[in-house]
Amino acid sequence: MFSVIYQHSPSAVRADLRQLFRQLCNDDTPMVRRAAANRLGEFARCLELESLRTDLLPLLPQLTQQDDQDSVRLLGVNACVDFAEVLPTEDVLTHVIPVIRGAAEDKSWRVRYQLADHITDLQAAVKPQITSQHLVDVYQSLLKDPEGEVRAAAAGKLKTFAAALAPETRETVIMKNLLPIIREMVSETNLQVKTALAGVMMALAPLLGKENTLEHLLPLFLVQLKDENPDVSHS
Repeated sequence: MFSVIYQHSPSAVRADLRQLFRQLCNDDTPMVRRAAANRLGEFARCLELESLRTDLLPLLPQLTQQDDQDSVRLLGVNACVDFAEVLPTEDVLTHVIPVIRGAAEDKSWRVRYQLADHITDLQAAVKPQITSQHLVDVYQSLLKDPEGEVRAAAAGKLKTFAAALAPETRETVIMKNLLPIIREMVSETNLQVKTALAGVMMALAPLLGKENTLEHLLPLFLVQLKDENPDVSHS
């Protein structure tokens, strides 16, 4: 309701609404903070840039990094996509990217899973240069996460993430940053991870070209084809 009311309110009422929203984000009850965090990104899209910077941007690290409830922090990850889409590049670099990096190292696997699940949404929201400088290593971290569900979620995004890389650096990033991790993932014991990877790895072939595919991808495909689990070999 905040977003709808805000867009149809005069300036004085808008200021009150922003203050009320900040209060909800600081409420003592986790359920209230979760509800506010769930609407943070949506509300951010409605605000004027200066109001967004002053009133809502400080809430992003507060909810995503500092809140003691992981159910609140993971919803803050979702809001990062909205902030990245509406803020100028310098604000994204200064305020949003540090929050994303923090989420990749969050103590709760549920927060890291949420980031893995939204990594390509974040990639689409920022410029390719930001992806190459900041999101590639975040994605690498998610692919190597100690929690299998996080690795599986990240692996499932491989096709989209790789295809959206800047064309001039795509092959280099895949070969240098992603393929060494993929080699390890192909042989790991977690079935969920192997199945997720098997479903998307073939999509790297047209991005790498015939020579790299034959030399680097084909051996990995053969490992998957020989996997004893049909969910992997059939993928």
